[in-house]
Amino acid sequence: MANSPQRHIFIACGEASGDRYGAALTAALRSLEPGVRITALGGQAMAAAGAQIVGDSEELAVMGITEVVRALPRIRRARGAIFDHLDSQRPDLVIPIDFPGFNGGLAGRAGRLGIPVYWIIAPQVWAWGGWRIGGYRRKIDRLATILPFEEDFFTRHGFDVYPMGHPLMEDYAGDFPFSESLNRREKVLNSRNEPLTVAVIPGSRQQELRELLAILKVTGQAMIGSLEQRDVRLLVSCAPGVDPRQLAEVFDKGCEISQIPLPELLPRADLALVCSGTASLEAALAGVPHELVYRTGSFNYFLAKRLLRTEFIGLSNLIMGKEIVRENLQEQAAPLPLARNLMRWMARPAERQTFYASVRRLRQMCGSTGVWDRAARDVLNFLAGRDAPSGRSGR
Repeated sequence: MANSPQRHIFIACGEASGDRYGAALTAALRSLEPGVRITALGGQAMAAAGAQIVGDSEELAVMGITEVVRALPRIRRARGAIFDHLDSQRPDLVIPIDFPGFNGGLAGRAGRLGIPVYWIIAPQVWAWGGWRIGGYRRKIDRLATILPFEEDFFTRHGFDVYPMGHPLMEDYAGDFPFSESLNRREKVLNSRNEPLTVAVIPGSRQQELRELLAILKVTGQAMIGSLEQRDVRLLVSCAPGVDPRQLAEVFDKGCEISQIPLPELLPRADLALVCSGTASLEAALAGVPHELVYRTGSFNYFLAKRLLRTEFIGLSNLIMGKEIVRENLQEQAAPLPLARNLMRWMARPAERQTFYASVRRLRQMCGSTGVWDRAARDVLNFLAGRDAPSGRSGR
């Protein structure tokens, strides 16, 4: 691989987590093949890893039907710029990372140009939109999956699958202090007077912040009021791409607003309030008892309820096939019920032990460290196979 002509790989990601993943993949690819040229739809992390940014992913970080409609003009502009880049530069490979709403069209464009597509983080067609499976199968030459049940699902539907393991295990396996922080946490939760730290993790999408910040604040205040004989500290996570001043405007001065990464923040937490999404899986992998919170506009929720094909929305619950974390949705995501559920973790040590046992199994199922090195090797091996005389030259 090192003696081949310079390869050009285009990587596309559409939000903060995708930018981090794209950066890790960029670093791994450049380690294996230093001369590789990488262009990207990405953000600051990918730029720092050495990718040439041709589109800003932060402009596309929206969710929910009404929010997407409002963002359509800038989405169209970004799509036009990326399509022009593919047309003029003709990279050897396109790697979409998650973000199917945008990347599905990108993969289709690559296919029409005869550019192979190695898709990382499968579209969640197992959850909703099963009618899209055939379209994705035609667009994707190789699919790298991250959730344990996905390998079997996509293989059965005719995809060429590489089970890479979950990228979060780069942070939550290996040297992560799982046992040490769990033991410290149990000492605090079993005490009546140790200071109690509640992590508040509201996510990075603006519509999530608008829906949830005030609710999370009042939930914290309700806990502090209920435990007035105890020192309760709120540790508010400020995700990449979020202005900490936005959080400071909502939370009282006594709250700590932190920009440190979740793998460093979560070991400090005894309990957590977590917006649904990847952060909830992170809290579970870290062994933090938490409440999953999701609230969106009534219209968005109405549609989602009718499209969703899974019993759960939390990733840890989906992977385990059972509820290991309570899901507080819509009206349930209200301050008093949330505060009661958080304090329920404190009052029921047997429930915590059941949670810890499930979490240990979850960690085993999600794989080990070295995810991006393995993925990068598979990417380059895939490209080498395409270059071989017997390799496919197009769809």
